[in-house]
Amino acid sequence: MARYAVTDVSNFFIDYFARSVDPMTLPRVQMFVYFAQAESLRRTGMPLFNDEIRAYSTGPGVTRLNSYYEGCGNEPIKVYKDFDRSKFSSQDINLLMDVATHYNAYSTSQLQIMTFVKGGPWEQVYTQGTGMLTISNELIRDFYLDQPPVPSYLDTVYMAIESCCGIGTMPALGAEETIETPTVYTEDAVMYSWE
Repeated sequence: MARYAVTDVSNFFIDYFARSVDPMTLPRVQMFVYFAQAESLRRTGMPLFNDEIRAYSTGPGVTRLNSYYEGCGNEPIKVYKDFDRSKFSSQDINLLMDVATHYNAYSTSQLQIMTFVKGGPWEQVYTQGTGMLTISNELIRDFYLDQPPVPSYLDTVYMAIESCCGIGTMPALGAEETIETPTVYTEDAVMYSWE
């Protein structure tokens, strides 16, 4: 049993990237929705949503999203109807954040090429000219079980902080160690310390 409507999942990505320099377009959100479904099937064996993913000439896609955003092309799209992030469980938020962080490193064209991989779900069902064949959840799950998992977005954040700040490993305090109360400087003390 799916946990969310496909618009919930697409809205998560649309909302998350709305304030970025690379907001969601229909082709891009289709890729993110596909990879989120694949990651959910890989991790839990359960789909995030019930809508069928179909093999279009442009890659895997959900027909419902195509109809909601028809005519948008490569223009940024907005959240469909209302969006409430609180409907997602913390486990699913982590999954969606993992997908958002990992796949945002790739252009839409690169994501599309990633779905065209030889032996992948799209390639297995696509027939030139029809493009309406359903890619089953079982096929998606079985393929992605053999692929490396999407890294945790928290690991990505920690690695970015580590590389940015030159921090190797953060020392942990032992049971006998304590943190001293930091000195609080007044505005006057700070002013005089710079003179």
